[in-house]
Formats: sequence, structure tokens, C-alpha cells
Amino acid sequence: MIRVLVGIIVLAIVIYIGVLAYQHHVNQQLKELRDRKEKLDKESLSADIKKANRLSLTGKSLQDFNDLQKSFEDIDSNREKQFSEQLEAGEAQTKNFQIFAARETRNKLAELVTVMEQEFNSVKTGLADLQEIDRQHRQAVSDLESKYQEIRKTLLAKNFSYGPSIDKLEDMLSGLEADFDDFSKFTSEGDHEHAESILESLRTETGRLEELLSAIPGLYKDIATEFPAQLTEIKTGSQQMMKQHFNFPKMDFEREIAGLGKQIETSKQALEGLKIEDASAANARIEKQIDRLYAAMETEYQARGPVEENLDVLSRFIAHAQNQNRVLLRELERLNQNYTLDHDEVATARGLTEQLKQINDGYQLDIQSLTEKSAVYSEILKRQEKQKVELTQIEKQQTEINDSVSALSDEEKKARETLQRFDFEMHSLKRNIENLNLPGLPKDYLDYFFVVSDEVDKLADAIGQVQINMEEITKQLIMIQSDLDTLKEKSTDLRDSAKLAEQLIQYANRFRLSKPEIETASQKAKALFDREYKYTESLETIATALDKVEPGSYKRLEDSYYKSIQTK
Repeated sequence: MIRVLVGIIVLAIVIYIGVLAYQHHVNQQLKELRDRKEKLDKESLSADIKKANRLSLTGKSLQDFNDLQKSFEDIDSNREKQFSEQLEAGEAQTKNFQIFAARETRNKLAELVTVMEQEFNSVKTGLADLQEIDRQHRQAVSDLESKYQEIRKTLLAKNFSYGPSIDKLEDMLSGLEADFDDFSKFTSEGDHEHAESILESLRTETGRLEELLSAIPGLYKDIATEFPAQLTEIKTGSQQMMKQHFNFPKMDFEREIAGLGKQIETSKQALEGLKIEDASAANARIEKQIDRLYAAMETEYQARGPVEENLDVLSRFIAHAQNQNRVLLRELERLNQNYTLDHDEVATARGLTEQLKQINDGYQLDIQSLTEKSAVYSEILKRQEKQKVELTQIEKQQTEINDSVSALSDEEKKARETLQRFDFEMHSLKRNIENLNLPGLPKDYLDYFFVVSDEVDKLADAIGQVQINMEEITKQLIMIQSDLDTLKEKSTDLRDSAKLAEQLIQYANRFRLSKPEIETASQKAKALFDREYKYTESLETIATALDKVEPGSYKRLEDSYYKSIQTK
């Protein structure tokens, strides 16, 4: 029983402490809400209301101000009263431990403070916006007024710079000034909504006017002074050049100048209508066409000097090339009687003659047009430059042809000398082989000897022709030299094999009685030597047998043989 009682007492104490703690918590929250409400600076907001009231607002701006003032009065009276009543109720409920009621009141009070803060900030922002737009509009009045005064002053002082545009520019300024008066009136009356609707249009149109004032003087200067002066210069210059016998077959200056005059008038009309984009595009086209006319005159003027300088240069160049070609043709025709010209040298030279004739014909036509005062210098200059290139190429071809045939006589002389050397060497080889007193010669050697001999005879026939082909003769010379070198090697091998075979057969006689194999080898070697003329095989047969009975004997005899040859 006592334990139950103690438990109840402890529970009661815990509950009491909890209630006290919650009471303190609610009181703290109520204090925080009161502090939030006190931070709303009503005096400052009231001062802003009075300040805005002095703006003399009208129209929608006045209606907006009245709404803001009503919101402030509602905060200052109704909302304030509601807050005080709910705060007192909350504090009483907390004091009397009406926990749930106090919590409900606290929540309502928090919502009320939030609404008051929102309404307070809304009023403050609205008043600031009214003051700011009033400041902006009054500043705009000052700025635009100064700007229009400056524009009016510019139009009066520099009206000559705007040409046909001046009337519409002044009309545009007058219209802007009328709109400005309305804007200024609405601003001074405080009707900022109407003022704002005018201000945007004013700024746009004023910007457009300033753009026109900046662009038109340059455009008008071009069409009023620059272009006419240039056309006058072109007209005078082209007439003077034509009197000096310059010709422009692709350019009708009178028609071009007349057309440009019409385009200038079109550009002037665009300026009169303040269509500066059209005027700018027209001026760009005019400028481009004027530049084209100047370029045509400049091209002909600059071409005249080089054309006149080239006349003598080309005359001498053509004469030199023609004379050189005549000499070349005569030489080719002479050489063609004695030599076969395999690379169409004569036909090429005759083609150069025809090409030179065409160049000279063109040159003479240009001389004629210059004499008749109908020449177009730029066109003649192009032809002259082309003729120079062609003449340079022709002389290069002439040199190449001449170089290719000029050595024919020397080549023929060298070929005849080489033929004599071949003939001498063939006779020397034949004599040397005959001096060996051999029983006969191998068939392959004789065949090769006669092949080379026939080649030398054919070369002699080719060189002996009335008209010789040096290119073919040169090929024969190269082939014969190679074959003759091979024949010399074969002759040397034949001599060495025969001599060594004789020496080894003679040396083997000392072993014939004592060595039957030597007797057999010796007889075979002699048969190969005397009857079949196979001197190399004869040498190999006896050498092999000797090395078996007397190792190193063949090498010793061979070395002795070659040593004896070197000392001769």
C-alpha cells in the first residue's frame, strides 16, 4: 500500500515537473512571437506612408497607394489588437496550466505573426516601388528633356548634313516631344502607370532617332559630294584616255555613269524616307561599281607602258627564235642525209617553225591595232606575256634538239675508232690462239669466236652505210665490247688449260712405268687433248691422277706456270 502511495506521489511529482517545463516552453515561444512582432518597425513604415502621400499620386498609382495604406492601417489596428488579445489569452492559459488550449492559442498566434510580417513586407515593398518608379520617371523626364534639346540644337546647327531627311527628322522629333509632354504630365501628376506605358515607346523611338542622326550624315555625304565628284572624275578621265587612244570595248562609261546617277537618286529617296538600311545597301552597290570603273581605267593605264616596252623585246625575241630555228632545220636536214634521226627532230623543228609563225602573226596583229589606235592595252599585255613564255619554251626545245644531234659526228668518229680496235683485237686473239699450235679448237669456243666476229662485221656494215643510225650503232658497240671481253676470257682459259695439260702430261711420264694408274690417266688425257680438243677436261684428268701419286704436284706446277706468265 505504501509502495503504491509512494509511486503515485512520484508520478504526480514527475507530471508536475513536466507541466512546469512545458509551461516554461510555451512562455518562451510566446515571448519569441512577441519579439518577432515588435521587430515590425511601424514607425518607419508610417514615415514611408507619409512620404509616399506627398508624391501627389493619381490614377492607378494612387489606387495602389490607397491599398497599401489600408493594409498598413489594418496591421496597425486590427492585426495589432488580435495579437494582443491572443497573446493575453495564451499567457493566461499557460499560467492556469491549460496546456492544450495554450498550445492551440500559440499556433494561432504564430500564424497571425507570419501574416503580419508578410503584410508588413508587402506594404514596405509596394511603397519602395512607388517611390522608385516616381524617381525613375522624374529622372527620365530630366534626361529626355536634355536629350531632345540637344537633338533640336543639332538639327538646327547641322541641318545641311541631313539633306532630304531633315523634314522627316524634325517631324519625328516633334512627335517625340509631344509624347514626352504627355509623359511629363503623367509623371508630375503621379500617374505612373500611364507614364510607364509612354516611356518605353519614347525610349525606343528616341534611340531610333539617335541612330538616324548618327548614320545619315555619312550616307548623305557620299551621295551629295563623294559619288558625284568621283563620277565627274571618271567621266573626265575616261574621255581624256579615249582621246589618247585608250580603248574600253567591254565598258560603256557614259551608260555606266548614267546608271549610277539613277542609283544615287534612289539612295537619296531612301534617305528622305529615313530608310537608312536601304540607303546604306544602295551606297555599297554604288561604291563597288565606281571602284570597278576606276579599276578598268587603271588597268589600261598601267598596261600601256609595259606593252610599248615589250614591242621591241618581242620583235627581237621572235626574230632570234626564227633565225635559230632556220639554222637548226638546215643542220638537221644535213645530218639527216648521213644519220638516222630517231626522235622526230626534223618534224619537231618544223612544228616550232609553225608555232613561231603563229606567234609572229599575233604580234603583227597587235602592231596593226596599235597603229590603227584600236588597241586594248590590257589584252595585248596578256598576249605578250603568253608569247614570252612560249618563245622561252621554243628556244629551250631548240637547244635540247641541237644538243641531242650536235655530237653525232664525234660519236661516229669514236665508233669508227672502236671498230678498228675491235678488228685489231680479234686478229690478235686469232693469232695468239694459232701460235699455240693446238691440234684443234673446242666447238663452243669456235662458235663464240665466230659470233663475235660476225658482230664486228655487222658493225662495220652499219658504219659503212650512207645514212647511219648512231643510236643502234651505240647499242652494238656496247654489246660487242661485252662479248669481246668474254671471248678474251675464254681465250685465256683455253691457253692456260692447254699449256698446263701439256706440262702435266709430260711430267707424268716419269710415273708411267711405276704407276699403272698414271699410264691410264695419261692416255686418257692425251686422247682428250689430241682428238677431242677438250683441254680443260684433259687437264683435270691428269691433274687428279698426279695428285694421288704425288700430292701437291699439280698446285706446284700450276703456280710455276702462272709465275712464268707474269714475268713475260
